[in-house]
Amino acid sequence: MSDSTTTPGGPAKTPYREITPAAIIFGVLIGVVMNAAITYSGLKIGFTIGGSAIAAVLGWGVLRGILRKGTIVENNIAQTVASSVNTSNSGVIFTLPVLFLLGIQLDLVWAIAATTAGAILGVAFIIPTRKQMIEFERLRFPTGTAVAAVLRSPGAGVQKARILLAGIAASMIVFFFTQSDILGLSTYADLGVTGLSKDTLNIGALLSSLGLPWPRTFDLSIAIAPFAFGAGFITGRPGLVVLAGGLLAYFIVAPVAYELSWLPNGTEPEMAANIARGMMSRPLGIGLLMGGALIGLLHALPAISSAMSAMRKPTAGGVERDELPLKVLGIAVILAFLLLFAAAKSTIAGGSIGQAVLIAAVGTAWMWFAGIVIAQCAGMTDWSPISGMALLTVMICLLMTDNQVVPAVLIGAAVCVAITECADMMQDLKTGHLVGGSPRKQQTLELFAAILGPAVCILVVILLAARNTQEFGVPFGPGTDSPAPQAEALKGVIDGIRGGDAPIPLFAMGGVMGALLSLSGLAGLGVLVGLAMYLPLMYLLPYGIGCLIQMRLSKKRGAAWAENMGVPFAAGLIVGEGLLGILFAGIQVLGG
Repeated sequence: MSDSTTTPGGPAKTPYREITPAAIIFGVLIGVVMNAAITYSGLKIGFTIGGSAIAAVLGWGVLRGILRKGTIVENNIAQTVASSVNTSNSGVIFTLPVLFLLGIQLDLVWAIAATTAGAILGVAFIIPTRKQMIEFERLRFPTGTAVAAVLRSPGAGVQKARILLAGIAASMIVFFFTQSDILGLSTYADLGVTGLSKDTLNIGALLSSLGLPWPRTFDLSIAIAPFAFGAGFITGRPGLVVLAGGLLAYFIVAPVAYELSWLPNGTEPEMAANIARGMMSRPLGIGLLMGGALIGLLHALPAISSAMSAMRKPTAGGVERDELPLKVLGIAVILAFLLLFAAAKSTIAGGSIGQAVLIAAVGTAWMWFAGIVIAQCAGMTDWSPISGMALLTVMICLLMTDNQVVPAVLIGAAVCVAITECADMMQDLKTGHLVGGSPRKQQTLELFAAILGPAVCILVVILLAARNTQEFGVPFGPGTDSPAPQAEALKGVIDGIRGGDAPIPLFAMGGVMGALLSLSGLAGLGVLVGLAMYLPLMYLLPYGIGCLIQMRLSKKRGAAWAENMGVPFAAGLIVGEGLLGILFAGIQVLGG
């Protein structure tokens, strides 16, 4: 039995309970939890996953399983709020940690102000295109469609919630043993397993100890990381492209660079992969990513004109659509722009009003354009080239501010948050369209809920930076528990631009390769391969194993079994490690 009804020739009507205190409170709480957990994992592996499906599964577990109530459209509101709070994390962790890497003090107030402005603008800009993308173009929005399937299965949703909780528990147990000294061992080599530490297995060292040949230039260490395995399982076959990019960087680029003496004199074979990653793989990967992202922009241009047509027609037949009025969105845009201007004005050296207006205006216009492009990409393929947008935005802002890093990074963070909110908003509206939810109600709550996400994410980033500084002496980067590979790549671009020694030939070569890969017919191929080339291989390996196991189980037990049983458990692996990792970090910082 459905929780909604429809009227012939008109939009879906929702006579049942939809916006309730339970749905809003649950959505906010789950959104905060997911935001914190995915921020933690994203700073390790270098990319994030969406939280809508997790929220939908837990929604049935709580609203229907525990509270013994909850309609489909009410749970849709809960997952909309949760995903809106959660989704800003990728925009933040791809950009703001670079300030810590550069030794620049993060201004908490203006960082939150800029990213909050981005969240508001992202939601406000994309709302007028809903009808065009969802009802006229009928874009699939795969994640939104999948979440709708979860919402339509209340009984299965309760069962999935139990499986997800089991995954959380399993992840916490594994992570506890990899992070604590409960066994009194700093390494498990004492147990007779060469190459096995508490949280890493060096396969190369293990094979060498068994008398099997292993090239010293091939660094093959695999992290014991449940979250990475879970992310790979959820991604499935498409994730093998990411794994391929990592293998290309470590097993082809690095050994070739070492053998041809392209690395500094005296480089030890064991260090070849790490040095080549910084000197060659990272700039090549950045070029691939940006080349692929630009091709994505060009592919989306035809659709943008039709979306703009929808924005110019807010009413049809004299009857207002079931959307937030444009005047409300206009007020939100103006307030967010002023907030963005204030952040720029306060962080630009000399406080130039003209520069602040320019950078805020360009940033706002870029959010509008890039947001539509990202939403189109998400609607067709679930692929969103946010990393490329981040790099491109910061580079533009550096040029406009005479290489002033802080305002450039803040505007870049705002843009990234905005475009992630654009994609998430349309995924949620697609879900609502399929289950009979009210677009206006979803839009209203998403507009307000999006404000909470950036602050949560930034506070987690600060906590982890403090924890890493205590233990490793640096906030992020290689050798810490939070490598922040996206921020490391951004730091390389900033250093190159400011120092005038950017590896332009490598950027250009990567750009051409990324464009060609993206023109191959596989959406986002250039971006995914480029992204993986500067991500830590130790996390990509368990990610790839997760992909392969998902493919094997789908073939052996069926795609439905893998989706219904495996995906909730895998999602629990991500959330469990993230939550316990944040708890450990908080205890260490407060106790230090």
